[in-house]
Amino acid sequence: MESDGLFVYGTLREGGSNHAWLRRTGPEGLTRAWVAGRLFHLPTGYPALVATAEPPMPPPAAGWVKGEFVGYEDEADLEAALADLDPLEGVEEGLFTREIRPVVLEGGHRYRAWVYVFHVERLPRLEREAVELADGDWAPYLSREP
Repeated sequence: MESDGLFVYGTLREGGSNHAWLRRTGPEGLTRAWVAGRLFHLPTGYPALVATAEPPMPPPAAGWVKGEFVGYEDEADLEAALADLDPLEGVEEGLFTREIRPVVLEGGHRYRAWVYVFHVERLPRLEREAVELADGDWAPYLSREP
C-alpha cells in the first residue's frame, strides 16, 4: 500500500513529549494537516483517533482531526521511521493500529498518510470513559502530558 508520509496528532506533534522521538527518525519536514475522524483524550492522558468517513465540509471543520503531515525522503526512510515508531504507539500490543488514510494539508493538497488509530470496536468504551474533543485538536493537552 502506498503512502506519502505520516500523520501525527498527539505526543509526536511539535511541542509534544515524543516529538524528539519523531525527529530522530529523520523527517524531511512537517506541515499542518487534517484527517477525518473523532478525537478523544484518554483517562491515561493520551489521545486516541477513531477514523471516520470524510465530512462534507473541508477542514478545519467538525469531523476533522488536526495534526501534522510528516514527510520523508523516500519509502525506505518512511518504513524505517514506522519501524521505530510502532513500538512507541503500541502497535504490536494492539493498543493502536496503523492505517493509510486520506490527509488534507493546510493549502488544500491531498495525500495519503499512515495514521495511528484506535480500534473502532472500542468506540463505545471511548464514548463512556474518555473526553471527546469536538474541535479535533489535542494541542491544549501538549503541555500537560503524563
